[in-house]
Amino acid sequence: MTDRIPSSIDVALDTMDARLYRSVNPDMKRRDMRIYRRHAAVYFVDGLVSTDFLQHYLLTPCMEHGDEHLEGDLEDAIRRLAPVSDVDRADTFPDALRELMNGKAVLLADGLACALCFDIRFFVRRGISPPLTESVINGPHQGFNESIRDNITMIRRMLPVASLIGDMVTVGDAIPTAVTVMYLADAVDEGLLARVKRRLSNIRVDHVLSIGALAQLMEDRPYALLPQCCLTERPDRAVSFLLEGQIVLVMDGSPQILAVPVSIFHLLHTPDDASMRWQYGTLARVIRLLGALCTLLLPGLFVALTLYHPEALPVAMLTAIMESKAAVPLSIPAEMLLMLLMLNLISEAAIRIPGMVGSSLGTVSGLILGQAAVNANLVHPLMIIVVAVASLGNYALPDHSLTMAFRIGQLVFLFAAWVGGVYGVMLAVCAVAIRVGGLRSFGSPYLAPVTPMRVHNPDLVVRMPIWRQRLRAWTGDVQHQQRARGRMRRWKE
Repeated sequence: MTDRIPSSIDVALDTMDARLYRSVNPDMKRRDMRIYRRHAAVYFVDGLVSTDFLQHYLLTPCMEHGDEHLEGDLEDAIRRLAPVSDVDRADTFPDALRELMNGKAVLLADGLACALCFDIRFFVRRGISPPLTESVINGPHQGFNESIRDNITMIRRMLPVASLIGDMVTVGDAIPTAVTVMYLADAVDEGLLARVKRRLSNIRVDHVLSIGALAQLMEDRPYALLPQCCLTERPDRAVSFLLEGQIVLVMDGSPQILAVPVSIFHLLHTPDDASMRWQYGTLARVIRLLGALCTLLLPGLFVALTLYHPEALPVAMLTAIMESKAAVPLSIPAEMLLMLLMLNLISEAAIRIPGMVGSSLGTVSGLILGQAAVNANLVHPLMIIVVAVASLGNYALPDHSLTMAFRIGQLVFLFAAWVGGVYGVMLAVCAVAIRVGGLRSFGSPYLAPVTPMRVHNPDLVVRMPIWRQRLRAWTGDVQHQQRARGRMRRWKE
């Protein structure tokens, strides 16, 4: 009961001032006034509200009725005075403080045992700009920003249907953060929706710093290497997830959204695959898949063949390797490990250096260090080629979390080849396949719809023509599978 807002304005103002630390916090503003012959005050945070809106739509209408006598309910009278569309009521001090920290103006009046919260937010935010990490040739060139309202608006503009639901929840016990759960009511699986909401409501942390931290708190297997959620900063890709029956989480302060559940195929697809003709999109996916295989297996297979199975190599190649190896003091596995660590170091340094300087420095550093390592007889030239191809395959992966997982997997397969040769690599492949086959993303199989087999669109590795993509729900629930009636291409010459 001590947290409830009293009707006495003096007690309410003293409590608000104490909880806002107004004596040492100049950003917490208070404007005293009279309304209907009663003492009132408006609290707001400097920089989070529009002072013009505050003056014209709240302070001026209220102060014009300062000396008038009121007959009736004070709360209803104030709501009628202020021409603000969104007015909420807070009965306790914690609720009023939460609305205040979210950028609303909070009004307290004598005789009013609650606070009225007016939405006149206006704060500095980044404008709509092209995506930084998911650039495409064909498709929209706009990305999310840090404003949750802007992000929701962009999704609704691309998907203007009444069945698009945006359920606002808060995550964090001490410092709550707004998260919107978005889904299509006529496509989502009810069990999946209940599972997502249950996990959100059972997160017990003081504060969630980022959307990536939220993904770690919600995923099924936190110790698994592969990502079990998909992060994207593209509204068109978020809409594609929603159309497939998946759920999108929009978090305030994050320029990315979180899509759940996902499969390995979602992480290997790019946003512009559907914008290109099906032959072009299929070729791009095959090249991407070959790059992923080169990243994982090529360094390990090279070490296994040269160390344990030299008879499997052509004589000319084996001779060249042995001649160059005679002048190199390190073993072949040690050379490979050194080069992979050096390439990862260059890649990480290029990310931290801003702008075009980072990419240029990464390219130049790779060329100079590789040539210097060969001239210093630390590695032989063929090793540079193998490491370069493996690194290019890693860069071809569209998801950043997936690239990090493949880097770690690359080292795992290298160690398996170092210990057991080709047989060690094959055992590692089997172990990884079993592990990935048992992985789930929010209860959905990670390799679906391949295993377990289910009805699906012809859009996994081979992207068949767009007019053959008829199924709407990816989650596999039969009652939500919607097929197009007849042909999608109904025109005739």
